[in-house]
Amino acid sequence: MSDFPDGSTLVEAITGKWHRLEQGLGKGTFLIELSETTLLNVHVNTKSIDIVLKDEQGVFRYMGDITFSGLEELEKKLMVHSLGIDHVHFNNRDVRIDNPDNKMSTVFIQLSHEKKEETKAKLMGL
Repeated sequence: MSDFPDGSTLVEAITGKWHRLEQGLGKGTFLIELSETTLLNVHVNTKSIDIVLKDEQGVFRYMGDITFSGLEELEKKLMVHSLGIDHVHFNNRDVRIDNPDNKMSTVFIQLSHEKKEETKAKLMGL
């Protein structure tokens, strides 16, 4: 059910504060406020988090999501998806990948305890 003519609805965050979400963006398991302009819409059942940004009209709009998989496996995976990816950078901007032709909409990342320990050892000079 819509609360506004544009189809947006009011939803409550875990803080008790109400926010206006764009039409079609349903509230997940819970809504977290990161700032006045950024919300995380957490969906426990689908193991995903929507990234939601406030526009000029005060409506929070979907910008992308982070999805987790392999959570029961040793090596976890996460995927970041957004049609608004301008660029990706690594190591405090040492390596940057631009998206000038709008071809990049998904970034896949695999996490590993073994890789973490290897990196820690390298950084410590071991």
